[in-house]
Amino acid sequence: MMISERLRILLSELDISQRQFAKKINLDPGYFSRIVQGKVNPPDRILLLIENVFHVNKSWLENGEGEIFSTQGISLAKKQVLEMIDTLNDEQVNAVSSFLKYLTENSKG
Repeated sequence: MMISERLRILLSELDISQRQFAKKINLDPGYFSRIVQGKVNPPDRILLLIENVFHVNKSWLENGEGEIFSTQGISLAKKQVLEMIDTLNDEQVNAVSSFLKYLTENSKG
């Protein structure tokens, strides 16, 4: 499996668009799109940004080994929440997601 395929998996896991993903790492969306299509190999600098910004496991991103997300840099509280989310069904996840959107939208300002 190529890095472009792992990036598609990552986008789906994070549930964000290519454009949103590219913006979070200050990358041109068109350039990122070419990486996802497998037309361009991403330089190490970009892989490092992806690993740091999205807490992605370096060995998974580069060669598909291990878990997608690294637990380094994630607080215990966040890790526990993520583990709880893994046990929920889709309907429950949607409810949690709606609540999180509500929280983030109402914290601005």
